[in-house]
Amino acid sequence: MSALAGFGHFLPAGVLSNETLAAEFHVTPDWIVSVCGIQTRRVVAAEENVCDLAERAATACLKDAGITADKLGAIIACTGTPHRQFPGVSAEVQKRLNAPGIPAFDLHLASISGLFGLALADRMCEQWGPTLVVAAETMTRVMAQEPRVKETAILFGDGAGACLVTPGDAPLAIRDVRVASDATFSEALRLDFGSTLQMDGRTIIMHAVRKLARAVAELLERNSLRVDQVGLFLFHQANLRLLERLMKELKIDPGNCFVNVDKYGNTSSASWLIAASEAKAAGLLRPGMKVVIAAFGAGLSWGAALVEVG
Repeated sequence: MSALAGFGHFLPAGVLSNETLAAEFHVTPDWIVSVCGIQTRRVVAAEENVCDLAERAATACLKDAGITADKLGAIIACTGTPHRQFPGVSAEVQKRLNAPGIPAFDLHLASISGLFGLALADRMCEQWGPTLVVAAETMTRVMAQEPRVKETAILFGDGAGACLVTPGDAPLAIRDVRVASDATFSEALRLDFGSTLQMDGRTIIMHAVRKLARAVAELLERNSLRVDQVGLFLFHQANLRLLERLMKELKIDPGNCFVNVDKYGNTSSASWLIAASEAKAAGLLRPGMKVVIAAFGAGLSWGAALVEVG
């Protein structure tokens, strides 16, 4: 048995508007909204890197959980946009938090690694103790590489989110978490060295909707729950149109699905953690509530988790 003891997030101050992108790609701001539902995205400053974002989200998470870094048992850093090949983001976060002598490692998986990190921490914390999962992305730097394509450049933003997973049945108990991968269509979403993101949008949206819908349906079936018994859905914030298709497929009341992709864009592996942190801060995680987390990303990989608010 494990639980989520705290959340944290950090968003850089820079903002990339639809007006700026519309001028670059000779489209209208309304066209961008019609395609993805995104209004603005956050952008790292020139002097910031992915480790800066990760550190700030991790620090906020530890504060929310009410513990200090010396009590950590492990650190999992999740990113698809590391600042270098190695040492990884986890090493820098461990150094900055001053938490030596514990295992710290990276999960290099775009969009999905935050959920994979949660699944690993759910098992690891029983042996290692409180496990910090921090996901950080600087996707706008990836998208700055040529050739820039409007269909992908309009989607992504920068940010970081974190959670602390602890052993025991604390107020946010993790009841079930499953993840999976299938590389059959992995080439449809890839980032080669020295290149920009390459995405077959139609293939990715089709698989994202199908696999996320199936993962959530199977999660609910395993736990004898109906969709209307779930108080809040925290999905990977890929784009608003995908979320709308997913809500329609699963018959989810839009009022029960947390959405912030319109403000921040797709922050890849950090997206559901940022959403969870904001939801908690807004008082949306109410006692007795069932919460479903689900994400999809590179690999192709996907998964879902069930959390119960005590």
